[in-house]
Amino acid sequence: MTDSERVPSPDGETAESGAVSAAMGEEAVLNAAMAFAGHVATAAQQAAMKTGEEVGVPLREAVFRQYLLETATLCLRRLAESYAGATSDESQAAVAELVRDGATRAEEAMATVEALGDLSLDILDRLLGEPA
Repeated sequence: MTDSERVPSPDGETAESGAVSAAMGEEAVLNAAMAFAGHVATAAQQAAMKTGEEVGVPLREAVFRQYLLETATLCLRRLAESYAGATSDESQAAVAELVRDGATRAEEAMATVEALGDLSLDILDRLLGEPA
């Protein structure tokens, strides 16, 4: 540890304690995201179970997948928007190229998930006896 890491900043925080605080903040965000994902999956399973009671297992599974795909698409859209917004943030100029790459990759992932969603809707249509 260097002396600069031990020297408190004007707000009384050292670089080391700042890094610890940042890591704890990141962990809290990741935990919240995982909890949200768990709630989404549980809600999808519950909705699919209710549907499955009425129409059978294949349709229940298709509804479950569709719910997850729609949720994933929404999350990826918001992620792409977040990255895209950050590309014009001057405070992130040092990582601008990485942020642009993140925006591109999130958009690509969203397009892939949307394609899976379209396929899933075709499966639902066929299971419901509707023409594709």
